[in-house]
Amino acid sequence: MLLVGIDIGTTNIKGIVYHPEGTKLASVSRPTRTHCHGTEIADFYPEEIWEDVKSILAELVSQCACPEEIGSISFASFGEAGLAVDAHGKPLAPSIAWFDHRSKAVVDKWKAQVDEYEVFRITGMRIGSVSSLAKVLWEKENLPDVYRNIKKWLFIPSYIMLKLTGEYATDYSMASRSMLFDITKKVWSEKMCQLADISIDLLPAAKPSGTPIGEISQKIAASLGLKNSVIVALGGHDHLCGAFSAGLRQKGDLVNSIGTTDALCALIDPAWIDQRYYNAGVNCGCHVAADQIYLLGGMLTAGGVIDWFIDNFYPNVEAPRDNLYQRLIEHAEASPVGSNGLIMLPHLRGCFTPHCDATSKGAILGLRTTHTFKDIARAIFEGLSLEFRVVLDTLSELTGDTFPQVICIGGGSKNRFWTQLKSDVTQRIMAINNLQENTSLGAAILAGLGSGTYRNADEAFEIIESDCDIIQPNQKNIEIYRQLYDRFYRNIYEKMISVNSDIEELLKILL
Repeated sequence: MLLVGIDIGTTNIKGIVYHPEGTKLASVSRPTRTHCHGTEIADFYPEEIWEDVKSILAELVSQCACPEEIGSISFASFGEAGLAVDAHGKPLAPSIAWFDHRSKAVVDKWKAQVDEYEVFRITGMRIGSVSSLAKVLWEKENLPDVYRNIKKWLFIPSYIMLKLTGEYATDYSMASRSMLFDITKKVWSEKMCQLADISIDLLPAAKPSGTPIGEISQKIAASLGLKNSVIVALGGHDHLCGAFSAGLRQKGDLVNSIGTTDALCALIDPAWIDQRYYNAGVNCGCHVAADQIYLLGGMLTAGGVIDWFIDNFYPNVEAPRDNLYQRLIEHAEASPVGSNGLIMLPHLRGCFTPHCDATSKGAILGLRTTHTFKDIARAIFEGLSLEFRVVLDTLSELTGDTFPQVICIGGGSKNRFWTQLKSDVTQRIMAINNLQENTSLGAAILAGLGSGTYRNADEAFEIIESDCDIIQPNQKNIEIYRQLYDRFYRNIYEKMISVNSDIEELLKILL
């Protein structure tokens, strides 16, 4: 039986057909269509994502030498974003993007009425404008017709699975991104629904990742060229699917998923979740691996910072994207360690760990007329690496684990220059997982569990072989980066708080 893993990501939607041994047999990608409306406001149109998923599946079938052997499909996806559907499963409004902050005022008003720490202890999430609950509260206040006609509120992959099977369902890891799920009891929280004045009946059934929820309908299967008996199994949050396939399976493991965002994920005992975790700007939730609880910290922009830089500083260069990316790396490599005194704070969408501040802003500090474009290019990568150490140190302090090795996955892990910088700055070994497309593979493994192709996760990982490229810290650079971090970068956020507050006031005048 062949397995399909589809990764619905912020930048691209990727579908891959795998042999159970992990061999990639067919691959299709489409850009994720995002509709931006001014500053930090963006929507996904669910019907567009559904059309793109159908197109990807149809093309995978055409590429695959034996499409009749495709037996199971599962999805990985960005979290938080979701949509209201009516009694016929039709979307009532666009899906608010996970990184959208339009709900901040609504959430701040709600937050003043609840015990923030109690919310964290139940859901593993700090109150903010990213969560699914924030989006539901905004829609409830601003789109009353939507809330009046809502039948279910679904995550994006839940909507796709509804279109495929007619079933309403989600997995524990996606539910964990809602701020409505009790991550210890693994049920929708009646307490949270009461606090938000939301009917618990609006939420889909939540089940473990890898649970089969049904077969693709005959009509859809025929239109895609698939057999009628293809099973759809619950997948999970994209960071967790990728981490799962890369090796996040026991305490002491640490996986770095590097894409539009930069996330670090470890496993913890739920009894550890206390005030320290609440204060540290981290989230906790249910892993796609059975009965495991994860600790997630990270940066809201990583690859997103690089994309921003390329889009705005290489605007007139007609070249393939990969060529521009490589040119940026070459420019960065041409500047010395320390970027001739430039420091970049990569908070272009705020920060999460350890400060959880949506109003924090990016900055390039130290600019002089002597600096070159190459210095700025290097400062981008060094800033991302220094911020990465802030996150890693936070997780290490919380868990007591030194994490001597970090498993790296995602598109950003293929950038050896950036990964070497991370190794130098953190003084850790970076192990670049060589399995291609870890997130899609993680979804495909869950599809295999749902279809019975694998009896359990241990059997899956015995069958799927992988190895890692090891990057060691460059001893020549360790001391420079240690001083740069200890003397300057570690406290840069605190020094920028008053500046960012003043900018917020300025924006009220300008906007």
